[in-house]
Parts: sequence; structure tokens; C-alpha cells
Amino acid sequence: MKYFNKSIIMALAAIFYIPIAFGQQDDGRKKEKIEQLKIAFITKELELTSEEATEFWPVYNNMANDLKAEKKKQRKASKEIRTNKDSYSESDYKKKSSEILDSQIKEAELKKDYFEKIAAIIGYKKATKLLSLEQRFKRELLNRVNNGERKPDNGRSGDPMPEE
Repeated sequence: MKYFNKSIIMALAAIFYIPIAFGQQDDGRKKEKIEQLKIAFITKELELTSEEATEFWPVYNNMANDLKAEKKKQRKASKEIRTNKDSYSESDYKKKSSEILDSQIKEAELKKDYFEKIAAIIGYKKATKLLSLEQRFKRELLNRVNNGERKPDNGRSGDPMPEE
């Protein structure tokens, strides 16, 4: 438990150094820093106990990897359509569009399955809150990076990037 609390404190402390991190680190380090910020943000917003976090994060990471794989399939099929738009037949368009739609269906099924797994760990109230947290984190992070300042969060707590 001490290690878990210490790691959260370290991740939260990193929040204050985000402008430096984005200006001086390579892409790999930036991704790592963003991931640390996301973990701290979600952990704080869901008020995860150390026991919940221990079970939650492996399941969440598996979900993220599975969803990323489906998004990759969708992007690949879309790129193939764009690249071959002049040479594709109706049959080719049908096949590729079916691939995209099937992948979107699988993505929704994955979300539903993982929602149940996560709810079994942290409860439905927290699992439901999680549905919007990742998007909120991305939106606030992008606003911060794009504008070089913190945007108001309409009174919501847990801003991942507090003012320096």
C-alpha cells in the first residue's frame, strides 16, 4: 500500500512539470508521461483503493490494448479504401465497409464485456463514471497542450493539469 500511494503522489507531482516534459522529451517519453498522468487522473477520479487498483489496472490495460487493435483494423481498412478509391469495384467497397462495420461491432462488444469485468472489480457506479473519464482526460490534456494554458473545467474537480 505504501508503494501504491507513493507512486500516485509521484504521478501527481509530474502533473506540475507537463510543460517541461512536452518541450524536452522525445515521443516515447511523452507517451509515457501522458500515460502516467492518465493513471493518476483515473485513479484519483474513481477514488480507487489500492486493492481495487491492483485488480483494475491489468483489466483496463487489456481493454485498452484490445480496443487499440480494433481501431487499427478500422484505420487500415479506411486507408485501403482511400488509397484504392479509383480502382475499387462495388464488391471491394462492400468487403472493406463490412470489415470496418464488423470491427466497430467487435469494439462495442469489447467495451461491454470489459465494462462488466471492471464493474465486478470496482462496482457499477465507478465503472459508469469511467465511461467518460478517459475522454475528459484527453480533452483537458489537448486543451492544455494546444493553448499552453489550463482551460476551465466547468467546476469539475480532478483537472489533470492544475495551474502552475
